[in-house]
Amino acid sequence: MNPVVASRNINWHWNRCRRGVTLVTLSYSTNARKVDRRQTTTNQSSLLPGQFLLGPPHAISNIRPVKFYIPPDETPTETRYREMREEAVQRDHEFWLDNNTRFEQGKLSFEQQVAEKKGQCTMDDLSVYFHQYQVDSYTRHLEYNRYVWKRSLRMIWPGIRAWLVEIRKRKKRRVDALAKHSEQGYFDRGQADVSRIGHEHNKTDQTVKNQIDRRAEKIRSYY
Repeated sequence: MNPVVASRNINWHWNRCRRGVTLVTLSYSTNARKVDRRQTTTNQSSLLPGQFLLGPPHAISNIRPVKFYIPPDETPTETRYREMREEAVQRDHEFWLDNNTRFEQGKLSFEQQVAEKKGQCTMDDLSVYFHQYQVDSYTRHLEYNRYVWKRSLRMIWPGIRAWLVEIRKRKKRRVDALAKHSEQGYFDRGQADVSRIGHEHNKTDQTVKNQIDRRAEKIRSYY
């Protein structure tokens, strides 16, 4: 599974990642979004201002790794805020990796114990384990929630400062990034993919048309 490129304003209703490189550019409107799927190599250096890379969810923590856009002229204010965001993602991954590992190990041990006594572990039996796990992990989850609240408050002012810097530099950075991509032939590869996809659609339409014609001819032969 490969990374997904997304813009800053995201509607967090993601479907499961599909195999193959997927380049997603979301529009800034509330509901509309444009999806451009290109079979190209996407990495952190190919991002445009306001975009970031989303990797596939981790198998255990279910947290997506994130790589943020790093402008060539990044200021210390922006660096600090970006590093805070990267640290937040890493801390979330570490917590849920530990939490879900504990949960699965405890669940497996509980199922084995119940199976030895009753021969089969039912959902009613598992509900007992779910409740006990919530009770046992209450303090740990409460501490994590408090950390998230404090972290969010600490990130407000650095985020505002970084946003103000980004506004002043946004137009120049976008022009420079587009010029860099144009020199590297990035958009030429994308256009080639668009042509290939269009050709595949035409072949599909012709196949469907032929099937309809054969069915119509078969129906006429009945009369």
